[in-house]
Amino acid sequence: MVVYETIEDVKNINASIVTIGSFDGVHRGHETVIDKVLTLAYEKAVPSVIISFDPHPQAILNPSFRANQQLITTEKKIEIFQNKGIDYLWLIPFNRTFSRISADIFLREYLIEYFKPLDIIIGYDHHFGANQEGNSQFLLSFQEVFRYNLFVVEPISLNNSKISSTSIRDLLKYGKVEEANAMLGREYEMQGIVIKGAQLGQKIGFPTANIKINTNTSPILKKGVYCVDVEIDGEKHQGMCNIGMRPTFHDNGDLTIEAHIFGERNFELYNKPISLYFKQFIREEKKYTNADELILQLNLDRQICLSI
Repeated sequence: MVVYETIEDVKNINASIVTIGSFDGVHRGHETVIDKVLTLAYEKAVPSVIISFDPHPQAILNPSFRANQQLITTEKKIEIFQNKGIDYLWLIPFNRTFSRISADIFLREYLIEYFKPLDIIIGYDHHFGANQEGNSQFLLSFQEVFRYNLFVVEPISLNNSKISSTSIRDLLKYGKVEEANAMLGREYEMQGIVIKGAQLGQKIGFPTANIKINTNTSPILKKGVYCVDVEIDGEKHQGMCNIGMRPTFHDNGDLTIEAHIFGERNFELYNKPISLYFKQFIREEKKYTNADELILQLNLDRQICLSI
């Protein structure tokens, strides 16, 4: 897959199948759109193209939406697109200047000029261009002018709930990991780097990797204990993760994310990249009377995780 960040670098695409979107999380609804792109590209023997944004447009345009509320890192999104078999990705460095480009100019001077789409596929709720004036009706009105076909992919529901990035964020916020994973089509993932902590876990027999999460993801999940898989150097290990303030040891602690890996292996983890795959919420964070009481609870948490 060829990744473009500058439109001027796009050359020699004489026909293509194109989709546009933020694809935050690349959930099962997004995959339906991508699969449609790939199917049409194969049938017509032309390249498949995704046009997406970094960061998420809402991180620039909506003060209440921070970049770290994205469900997925840009790197992971690119990896998924590549594994799917997409040929070209134009990853737009989204900013306020770009946000002021009208839908008409975006269509004529970017989409048509550089990608010459035979077909355009969008999700039912996708908007683009200044003031979100670009939508399915807008694209439909230019079908005959630019000789492309428009396909609008309708929403997918799961258990009577519409699959969307917003729905998945809401589920994670309440610790409903299994429901979120069902909508994603895979386990919710966090990536980060292992940093040196206070080594409190080591002292009570539960050594943990303290994790600094990559800047464009965040602990969207509610505070508490989770059953996770921990990936280090490409190998997955069973474990559990705590997201919280460690109230047994601190009255006003900072938010920490720490993972305990099951087994007797010793890992040299500092400054290593690490990924957490969330399986199930175990319990909410709680302040215990002393370390012994906490140890009893952690042993119970471990047994619950091992049974999952």
